[in-house]
Amino acid sequence: MKTSLVLSALLTLAPATVLAQSTDAMPPETKAPAQSAMPMKAPVPPSHSVTINFQGRTTVLKIEALMALPQITVHVHNEHRNADETYTGPLLSDVLAKAGLVASKETQPLILHSTVVATGTDHYYVIYSAAEVEPTFSHGQVIVAITKNDGLPNTEGGAIELVNTTDVKPARWLHGLTQLNIMSLTQNQ
Repeated sequence: MKTSLVLSALLTLAPATVLAQSTDAMPPETKAPAQSAMPMKAPVPPSHSVTINFQGRTTVLKIEALMALPQITVHVHNEHRNADETYTGPLLSDVLAKAGLVASKETQPLILHSTVVATGTDHYYVIYSAAEVEPTFSHGQVIVAITKNDGLPNTEGGAIELVNTTDVKPARWLHGLTQLNIMSLTQNQ
């Protein structure tokens, strides 16, 4: 009884590195296989427009309106697929400008204190600061992707997808983008 209590206490208190064995010393048949790409979820329901809510106003942009904006092509590595991919669409900042959030000296405080909550058709949502999607504040690019790789419509990504070039993992990429809510944050004093 005492031995099992002591052994259990040692195992609990011992650092993980002491307990871990090097896989190099293990026979090949017991080593874990090399990590492959993560399994993909089923495609999300397609989105055909983006609804933008800003300062009490609602703006709806259909795919045709998004295609009429200046298009940017980005080349990114999708960690989930372990593959390089190419996406094309307007900058998110250009889409937000259509709803009234235009970068200027006057709007700089608003941009610095606002967030963008992006929601997909599957109700998955991600948050960006308004400054990190604005080219005057950030070197990265966040685009509202309409086409993928070969210029065909992005049906796998739910037609409209949010893709950024700065995150190492695509956790803040969003399939089936359907809504953008711009919220201004104020500090309680």
